[in-house]
Amino acid sequence: MGGIQTDSSTDESTGNRVKNDLHVHIVDDDASVRESLKALIRAAGYGVTCYASGKSLIDHIDTVSGCVIVDLRLADMDGLVVQRTLIQEQVDADVIIMSAYGDIAHAVEAMRLGAVDFVEKPFDPETLIDRLATLEKASDDATRLQRDARQRAALIDTLTPREKQVLSGIVDGQANKEVAAALGISARTVETHRVHIMQKLQANSLAHLVRIWIEATAHHEQALDTD
Repeated sequence: MGGIQTDSSTDESTGNRVKNDLHVHIVDDDASVRESLKALIRAAGYGVTCYASGKSLIDHIDTVSGCVIVDLRLADMDGLVVQRTLIQEQVDADVIIMSAYGDIAHAVEAMRLGAVDFVEKPFDPETLIDRLATLEKASDDATRLQRDARQRAALIDTLTPREKQVLSGIVDGQANKEVAAALGISARTVETHRVHIMQKLQANSLAHLVRIWIEATAHHEQALDTD
């Protein structure tokens, strides 16, 4: 497959056998970085798949799970675009953002979207492997729930201000006509917003929509408490 390199159960060049459950996906347009990361991570016993572009990973997103290590400044797209796509598609993968630049603004944005780490190149190999080991051990239910809540909050952030107003009315139990009256718009417009909200939040029912809102709100309140 073009732009993708996937390991087998045993690394033919070193004899390193894949012994850990976590699979790592590396996205970097620099071949030397991909190769050095692949060798390092394979040697630690993890399965590895490499992608030369963000598009290559997204084209095969159905096969992605585990951990995604993505460069912030890819040739074809921003690494944050890759991260947002993983969130929107509800991919079960932790994200580590890499950058050769000390870009605090992007680091904050990546962490807000749910990235588990932001590492600067050149990175310390031991630190990276320790981080992968921590991720593998932290796959318990509580950690998954926390990450899911971060993803829900990130999806809420994709809504327009008006959509957020409509959503607030919906989760308060208001009918479309009540929401419309409160916002000074038509009930038909409220219904249109409601359809868009359901699509953006990937909700399949009103109950699901309310649950997403509750999880996202709880995550937001928890984040404020820890600031």
